[in-house]
Amino acid sequence: MEEILKIAAVILASFVGFTVSGVVGMGGGLVALPVLIWVLGVKEAIPLLSIAQFIGSVSRAYAHRDTIDWKVVAYFAVGSVPIALIASFIFVSINSTVIVRILGGLLILMVIYSRLPIWRSFHMPLRGFVPVGSATGFISGLFGLPGPFATVFYLSYGLGASAYVGTSSIGYGLIQLPKLLVFGVDGLFTIQSASIGLGLGIISVLGAYLGRMILGRIPERIFTALITIILLASGLSLMIGL
Repeated sequence: MEEILKIAAVILASFVGFTVSGVVGMGGGLVALPVLIWVLGVKEAIPLLSIAQFIGSVSRAYAHRDTIDWKVVAYFAVGSVPIALIASFIFVSINSTVIVRILGGLLILMVIYSRLPIWRSFHMPLRGFVPVGSATGFISGLFGLPGPFATVFYLSYGLGASAYVGTSSIGYGLIQLPKLLVFGVDGLFTIQSASIGLGLGIISVLGAYLGRMILGRIPERIFTALITIILLASGLSLMIGL
């Protein structure tokens, strides 16, 4: 009975998470990861989530393919991919609990800062996506959560809702490639975790298209409010260790 409950919890958390991710371009991992860690442990949860996140990112990018800003993708990838590779090697041998909580605090501070008048006059330059990509690649490789940090910079650059989801999804998908390589070489994939990862990937495809349908029906201000809520929830959950 306990195993059935765990499987049901994983499926439900993943479907909700990847649907949220389909709407706002992030949040899938933050919803699913705590449940996956509860069921499998952190060393299996993050690698299998990488499989699902890669499939989900590709699905979201395809759903928003007409609005992707490829210049942003290129600059972001220059910074993110090599750093994600390095961070993935670090992941296999580090206890990152303290750093995760620091990251949570930084997310909350970023939300507060984005509401100050000084942020409203800030416009994200294209080249700025190189260091933002590096920071995102490091966070993703070490903690398995690529989305929240980069969100405010994508929006500050001026991307609309669909362009943001499509463009960021390409960037997040590219980050997963070096992670999957390192996790595979290091033997962190088991038959069980790989199977679960592929199963969650199928759920992420459904979530991507459901999210695309929802996104087309909500106004821009509601989209911005959802982003703020997800960022705050992400920061709080990381700080208190959920």
